[in-house]
Amino acid sequence: MAFFPSSLLRSICVKGIFGSSSNYHMLGKWSTRCGASWFNQRGVCTATAKMASKAVLNQDSSPWLMLPPEFESGTTSYKFYSLADNKLQTPCPDDVIRNLRLTCRGSSHGWLALLRPHHDDFFLYNPITRRHIMLPSIMNLPRLPGADDVHPRDVSKLILSCSPDEDEENCLAVMINLTGFGNMLAFCCPGRSKEWTVMFDEKRFGRFYEDCVYSARLKLLFVITNDRKLETWDLGDISSTPKLINIANWNRTRGSFSYSVAKRLKFKCREMEYLVVAGEDLLLVTRYLMQVVGPDGQCYGTFDVRSPDYVAEDGRCNYMTFGFDIWKHDPENRKFKYLDSSSLGDLAIFVGKHSHSVAIQASEFPGVKPGSVYFTDGSYTGSLEGELFGRGGHDIGIYNYKDRTVSPCYYPCDVRSPKLILPAPIWFFPSRTI
Repeated sequence: MAFFPSSLLRSICVKGIFGSSSNYHMLGKWSTRCGASWFNQRGVCTATAKMASKAVLNQDSSPWLMLPPEFESGTTSYKFYSLADNKLQTPCPDDVIRNLRLTCRGSSHGWLALLRPHHDDFFLYNPITRRHIMLPSIMNLPRLPGADDVHPRDVSKLILSCSPDEDEENCLAVMINLTGFGNMLAFCCPGRSKEWTVMFDEKRFGRFYEDCVYSARLKLLFVITNDRKLETWDLGDISSTPKLINIANWNRTRGSFSYSVAKRLKFKCREMEYLVVAGEDLLLVTRYLMQVVGPDGQCYGTFDVRSPDYVAEDGRCNYMTFGFDIWKHDPENRKFKYLDSSSLGDLAIFVGKHSHSVAIQASEFPGVKPGSVYFTDGSYTGSLEGELFGRGGHDIGIYNYKDRTVSPCYYPCDVRSPKLILPAPIWFFPSRTI
């Protein structure tokens, strides 16, 4: 049985991943730290101000956490947890949404990208205004040159260049599409395009995209790949095909790990990357996910999944986010410069699997903690695997970048009793209030 030795955990504490050793002595105590006592203290999100009814907000409107839909009497209803009000919001869905089983594949600028599995239905939906805009079917995606047998399967993420309410004529939808071989980028003009336009580079077919983000100021799309390439696409002229104007092998300075700790963690955790536009800066957010955490709080090697010690008697196992590092892009040196624990200041960053990564000034929004990374489950959205192993969707919390500690967000953090949350919650920034 492979496990995460307490000596290594203590060294991580010293090196700054979990803060001081007095905060995190060992991973097995993480659940105690983030258990019911923390859950009962969620009153810190009490609202101190209310926005005017139906006031139009920008993309940095006060965040909501979109919870799993509820199915009652053959109808579907969506609930959202408001960080500002510390209460649930339940927008009334229209008849189309109420009577369909849909999966969310994007949350951007106050709109959801909803996909009906095994059908051609793919559309944008604003749960506040109840307006929807049809998108071209992913089943009609053009085949890549020389890859006629590669078929689209699903959508990893969809983002918008702006809200259709603000500038519908110039609004672009960009998606990362999952295929049988690698991923592909494609874009369309919501409500006007009849098909998706594939963003293709003949020299780089079959690459895997981690995340994408659009800069409205530069009119550029930044995309990061799993082989550490940063692609820059020119989306300035929507009447022409986007152009790949730069591919860079991105380098980053060392983060909060020492070399010795990073080397040992290499086989214990998975890194996930997010791109975030913060004002004039492009940020790279690295998430550290311990992939196999037993019910005893021990960390198991990623190759031990068939070990009898991998799961508890009830078949449950767990994975858990235990840290973040953040870098700022330096375009002149083509590097990402590490931001130390005190560099975030008033900034709060929101990341997740399907949601558009967003950075806001926490002081402008009640209930948002400054210097924090708000995260939802980054590796699970709802699948047979989650049902078999009895976990998934549970990896949600608030990471204090300065103290290197995790506190709960709506759901309790309990590594010993992971809860299956299907589908995984995602971040939503309403364009209007109810």
